Amino acid sequence: MQARSISSIRRTELSQAAFEAVIRYGLRGTTLEKVGEIAGVSKGVVLHHFKDKSALLEAVFRRSNSVLNMSLLRLYRHAESPYERFWAIAYANFSETIYNREVCQAWVSLLAEVPHNAMCQRVQAANNARIKSNLSHELRHFLEGDRAPDVANLLGTLIDGIWVRAGLFAITPDCEKALNEFEFTTLYLVGASLDEEKHHKDAREKIKTIAKIALGPELFRPQ
Repeated sequence: MQARSISSIRRTELSQAAFEAVIRYGLRGTTLEKVGEIAGVSKGVVLHHFKDKSALLEAVFRRSNSVLNMSLLRLYRHAESPYERFWAIAYANFSETIYNREVCQAWVSLLAEVPHNAMCQRVQAANNARIKSNLSHELRHFLEGDRAPDVANLLGTLIDGIWVRAGLFAITPDCEKALNEFEFTTLYLVGASLDEEKHHKDAREKIKTIAKIALGPELFRPQ
């Protein structure tokens, strides 16, 4: 049991090192040697835990998605209404901790590999489904009938599009601008009244304050 625990810890550390390598060097520049250098181990140790770069790539996807999940869980702890939970989802995707130039560019390079890696496809599909499910759950409080899943799908696509745009072009991602675009689209799609708009804006402000405290660089460290 102890050996398995140590192995699990080492795999987590190497996954984190691989994630950092992709951010530093891009996917093409990431090698098992560079992952080992960042982790402070030899290439042989990396190969012991990950048989090839494809297996390491899968670990990077899982690690990046776990950062999003941890961000959301931290914000959920302080969300007390459907509006606040909805904006917790938004801020988990667009906090300064993860929505920055280096991470966005790394993410785009990773996405380019998804069509060629079945395991990464499954990991990414599961992550997208989780985000849209979370959005749909809260949107049911703002929409009548069964429109929530369709609106959630559109907002999920918007999130992906904003990330891809930020990763493709040599611009510094702007968290507030991204969230403004998300808010504008949300209010339009749900047909928010003036009173509902105020609830959304108040919730956004509260979660923004919480995110500054709860979402720090330590999210990237192995848990």
